[in-house]
Formats: sequence, structure tokens, C-alpha cells
Amino acid sequence: MFTKTMTLALGAALIGTTALAAETPVKEIDVEADLAAIENPAAAAHFATLETDLEGRIAELLTPENLVGADAEGVKISVDIDELELASTWANQADFAESKIAALVNVSSEDDHSKFDNYTLSVAYPDVLVFLPEGADASSLTMDSDIYYEAMLTAVADHIVTHLK
Repeated sequence: MFTKTMTLALGAALIGTTALAAETPVKEIDVEADLAAIENPAAAAHFATLETDLEGRIAELLTPENLVGADAEGVKISVDIDELELASTWANQADFAESKIAALVNVSSEDDHSKFDNYTLSVAYPDVLVFLPEGADASSLTMDSDIYYEAMLTAVADHIVTHLK
């Protein structure tokens, strides 16, 4: 019980400070996933809106002052989701604890060369638990659960936003 309470408290603290952590102006967010590469129709349907959902979640975690227009100075965040990892995760639903989203994240700026960053991000099941809504039962989650999907999006977006330079 203590661990679960502390985990939820940590998740709330992380979400609460995410917007404050990113002082970098962002002018564009682009998430790409080749969903046609996912051969399982159920998985492809489940992740059909992943690109726009993740773009929106990243934007939600930025302060309004840091989400600037395309004509302003700021960085472009590009996220290339690893479709093979998504397909693999879906195929191994029996081992839900091994589920994850992997992506290549690229942050670039035409105006400030100190803002460049490029890294591989992997968010796995244990990382997502702190982003579950209060009262959610982690033992009842499934790969196709909306609660798990939303928590996974938040975990990925939180990592990207908090690691902006």
C-alpha cells in the first residue's frame, strides 16, 4: 500500500512539474509511426491515433508560453515511434509487464544550436504505473485498455518535455 501511494504521489509530482521543467520554446511537434507496418489489425486499430494523441499530450504538458507558433523562434520536436516494438508488444500480450513504446526523439532548432538533442526513448510498463489515474488497479490493465494507453502517452510525453534543453 505504501509503495502504491508513493508511486502515485511521485507520478502526480512529475506531472505537476513537467510544465515548469520545459523552458524551451517549442514551435513544432511531429510524431510519426508507420502503422501500416503493424500487421495485426487489432493492434493497428488500437494505435490508429497514436501520432496525433502523442502530439497533443506533449503540447498539453508544455506551458502556453512555451508552445509558440511556427513563425516564432523555437525547437522542433520529432518523434519516430518504433512500429516493430509496438507490434512486438502487442504480440506478447501474455507478458504484459514487458510492454513498452520505443522511439527516436530528435530536438532541433534553426535559431539556437545549443538546443539540439537526439536520443532513443523507451518507456516500459513499470515507467507507466506512476501515470495511472488515482484509484486505477494496475493488476486489471490490459494492452488494449484506454487507461493504460493514456498513461503510456503521458509517460512518453513527460519524458520528452522534461528533457528539453
